[in-house]
Amino acid sequence: MRLLVGTLDGYKLDSKGRLSIPTKWRERLGKEFYMVAVTVRGCKCLTLYPVDYFEEMYESMQQGTENQKYDATTCFLDNAEESVLDSQGRFTVNQRLKEAAGLANESTVVFKGKGKIIEIWNTEEYEKIYNSYDHTQGVYDLMDKLKGNE
Repeated sequence: MRLLVGTLDGYKLDSKGRLSIPTKWRERLGKEFYMVAVTVRGCKCLTLYPVDYFEEMYESMQQGTENQKYDATTCFLDNAEESVLDSQGRFTVNQRLKEAAGLANESTVVFKGKGKIIEIWNTEEYEKIYNSYDHTQGVYDLMDKLKGNE
C-alpha cells in the first residue's frame, strides 16, 4: 500500500455536509472506508481509515483485560461510521461526527496524509495542533528519541 502523505488545504464541506477526497488519495483510501472522530492533544479532527487498516486497528485493541478491551473499542467504535464515496469522489459527514470532529457545513478544511490514514481538520483546530509541536527538532532527532538513542 502506498502511504498517504502531504498537506492539502482549500477544500470545503458543502451545504449538505459533503466533502471531496483529493483525487490522488481516492484509490488508496478505497471507495468504502471508515470515518472516526478523534481528539489529539486536545484538538478535534476526523480521520478516514481504509477498511483493512480500520479492522487491523480494531484487532490491535483486543489486548489486555476485558475492561481495557471494552474501553478501547468503545472509544474507537462509538465515534466511527462506515462511508462510501459517490461517483464524484465525495462522502457525507453526519451531524454527530461533524460535531465530534469540530467540522461544520460551508467550512474550509485541511487534509493531512498520515501514512495509512487521512486526517481532516477545520482550520482553527489545525493551527492549534500544528503549533503544539516543536518545529525546531529535526526528523532524525525525533527518530532517535523513538529508538531511545537520545
